[in-house]
Amino acid sequence: MVGDNMSRLKAWDDIILKIKSRLSKWKVKTLSIGGRLTLLKSVLGASPIYAMSIFTVPRGVLKALESIRNLFFNGADQSDNKITWVAWDKVLASKKKGGLGVSSFFALNRALLLKWVWRFVSQDHSLWYQVINALYGSKVDSHQTHYSSNWCSILREVHKLKDKGFDFWYHIKKRTGNGADTSFWYDCWFGDIPFCVKYPRLFALELDKQVSVESKLLSSMESSFRRNVRGGIEQHMLEELTSTLETVSLSNSCDRWICDLTSDGVFRVKEVRNCIDDIFLPSQVIETRWVRFVPIKVNIFIWRARQDCLPTRVNLVRRGINVDSCVCPICSSGEDEINHILFRCDLAQQVLRRICRWWELDPSDWNTFQEWYAWFSSIRFSSKSKSLLEGTFFVAWWHIWRIRNRIIFEGVLPRRSEVFDNIIFCAFNWCNNRCRKVFSWEDWLKNPHHIFL
Repeated sequence: MVGDNMSRLKAWDDIILKIKSRLSKWKVKTLSIGGRLTLLKSVLGASPIYAMSIFTVPRGVLKALESIRNLFFNGADQSDNKITWVAWDKVLASKKKGGLGVSSFFALNRALLLKWVWRFVSQDHSLWYQVINALYGSKVDSHQTHYSSNWCSILREVHKLKDKGFDFWYHIKKRTGNGADTSFWYDCWFGDIPFCVKYPRLFALELDKQVSVESKLLSSMESSFRRNVRGGIEQHMLEELTSTLETVSLSNSCDRWICDLTSDGVFRVKEVRNCIDDIFLPSQVIETRWVRFVPIKVNIFIWRARQDCLPTRVNLVRRGINVDSCVCPICSSGEDEINHILFRCDLAQQVLRRICRWWELDPSDWNTFQEWYAWFSSIRFSSKSKSLLEGTFFVAWWHIWRIRNRIIFEGVLPRRSEVFDNIIFCAFNWCNNRCRKVFSWEDWLKNPHHIFL
């Protein structure tokens, strides 16, 4: 059971067991990889939220939780000795960074903790603010962090995140209305740096260091200085600050705090979590291609193929596994590696050329996904038509891979005349069921690039 001292790994045992029970063996065996990814993103992401929203989760517990999710995603359990083809960090990373967007428990935990800091800073009349204010004071930057309490633990994490590249305070700013509740010198209300930091010589002259924006703008700048400004740096700072304030106009609305990680300035755990993940998780040069018109399992297959993270014979040999031959099982004229199977194999070339002719495009000889994508980017179709075309290629590659597997494991070689027909039929069913506007089989066969979605 979760206890008071949450820094002890033992206190998190129940949560770890709960996650394991949700990922029971029958779910691993019955769900496709797309179903497992969906479950990881929805149900499992919410399981430990209560404890994570209050306590800092130890690294050992985070590692254990991620290990459980990793095994589940790869269709394995604790007793399986199964090869992991993709680093789990890459799965956690956002699609923008080349991952699958599962997101880490580390980022979730820290984002939930930062929400308490945001509430203290932004909600001055809440019960939460009143309690923390009574215990530690109204200025969060003066709060001590060495005491053994949840609040001190949260503030320690804020400092640790800053040291590792995520400065939460940089993203918290004051948006002025009437200026009555905004500190002229201390609050970050104009630009990214408080005036006390940007103009230290002027701040040193200020007698009323707690003065509000409203009061300061209603009086002359030097009226509360302990002496007149001297020339040189002080004069330069005064002129620059005066020029800046000439662009400021107050309104009748109240001042409010904003978080610049969101477009509307409202703190949201999701955006903060994504920001932390983008900093701490690995980033790849190419972002993940994702076509909503085809199943998740097909998108994941293409994602793995582009990273060469599939169990081809060449990759098995690289992992130290003995195989009878590295020859392509389809054409027997090249190595069984992903670029050959999906691009250079004669079956792949035949299928890809037929897709181009079907879509009234000039076919090209591609050797890699990079070459194919450069060609695809030059096509001038509408964005939705291009998504349909990209989805068709995804389905074709997925079918070619299945044909390769059937030859190896079942000794079944399908008729080549049926392969293309099966691909366009499968692509039609998947795309048509996922489009908001239904289109006919005849339109799909005759004018796929003219389909209006």
